[in-house]
Amino acid sequence: MTAVTAALLAGTLLAPLNSSIVAVGLDAVRRDFAIGFAEVSWLVTGFYLTACVAMPVAGRLADVYGPRSVFAAGMAVASAASAAAPFAPTIELLVACRCLLALGVSASFPCLMVTLRRLGTPGRLSAVALVNTTAGAVGPVVGGPAVAWLGWPAVFWVNLPLTCAALVVALVLLPGRPPSAGRGPRRGSDLLGGLLFAGGLALLLRAVLVHPFDVPSGLAALGVLTAFVAWELRVAAPFVDVRALRAAPGMLAVLAGFVLFNLGYYAAFYGLPQWFQGPLGLGPAQAGLLLFPLAASSVLATVGGARLLGPLTPHRLGLLALGLLLVGSVAVALLRPGSPIWLVATVAALLGVPYGLGNLGMQQLMYDRSPAHLAGLSGGLFQSARYVGAILAVGALGTLTPAAAGDDAAPDVTGLGVAMAVIAVLGAIVLGTTARRHPAGPGTPR
Repeated sequence: MTAVTAALLAGTLLAPLNSSIVAVGLDAVRRDFAIGFAEVSWLVTGFYLTACVAMPVAGRLADVYGPRSVFAAGMAVASAASAAAPFAPTIELLVACRCLLALGVSASFPCLMVTLRRLGTPGRLSAVALVNTTAGAVGPVVGGPAVAWLGWPAVFWVNLPLTCAALVVALVLLPGRPPSAGRGPRRGSDLLGGLLFAGGLALLLRAVLVHPFDVPSGLAALGVLTAFVAWELRVAAPFVDVRALRAAPGMLAVLAGFVLFNLGYYAAFYGLPQWFQGPLGLGPAQAGLLLFPLAASSVLATVGGARLLGPLTPHRLGLLALGLLLVGSVAVALLRPGSPIWLVATVAALLGVPYGLGNLGMQQLMYDRSPAHLAGLSGGLFQSARYVGAILAVGALGTLTPAAAGDDAAPDVTGLGVAMAVIAVLGAIVLGTTARRHPAGPGTPR
């Protein structure tokens, strides 16, 4: 069991690592290709958009066909994308490689959730949260010096040892297709439902990424997603079992709260490095090191949060995290270009604590409330909620940052901080309401 979990954890860390490590490489890519922030931000947005759609799809496939083939295919795609990206001659091809990378690493987390369910080891969720938090937090710390030494291609080279090793061990160690999965591809292969889900989500994200809000795309997304829900309620073997998810106590509210939480966190996560390298005139290595307090505090908070899950329920741990995010948001609003480095480092450390606690608490809530036969799909939707929040954060930064190539102006950190504070309050309201209505999950042992 330990070897199987270790193999999946090795692949699972790739998604948060690639989500964060690119933050300190964006400025180098922008200068190398002579483009503005709006164009280079597609390296982030394209990754998240692809992952948003691919995560639930991979989870549903893992539920039906087993984690081994899905995970191995994902690692093969991620390896190919990481090897090709440094040689991309245009920003469009580089974005395409990032999207393929997202497609590959999207298989990891849902496959891990399916495996933990089958092995009956929910106690390892703390290790999952620790790996994800550590990988996401140390990405800029590792990526900063790597970009300074090897240039932006370093953010792709770092994947190859991990993806290749995970591919080999997955083929040997992971369980195959479950006996209950059926003998043919028809069982659970709701192609129309999958297409409606992917199309509706893509239209919705396009609507919020365009400034101002793209009303035609938003209306089209509403229509497609409505058709998706109607279809899933009537089909015998749905892609997303809407009835089961709706019946799970508070599951939908957990996903909504996780979107809000990540919107606030990633707005600061991607905004601060651009601010460091803009008016402060710091290099990528220095910008990465300035985020080290965030890395350290988020890892320590995850470790401490695992101990708090005994005396505290996941609801209360999530509320604590959102309250700390509110405090961190106010601190960001008070920062100025002339703020001393120690103050910036303190604010970064303050923001790392709610990230570690919130990720752990909400992941536990998701696992507790997920229907057992939809462990992969629920895990995929949970990760999609993370990426939706990150996409919205990047879209907000795009409206605050000048688009002209070579422009060193920084986002308006005051406005960003106020927005984060509002998001944190909304998230606290959502999670607090959920806690009152559903004070306890199914009682999964930890």
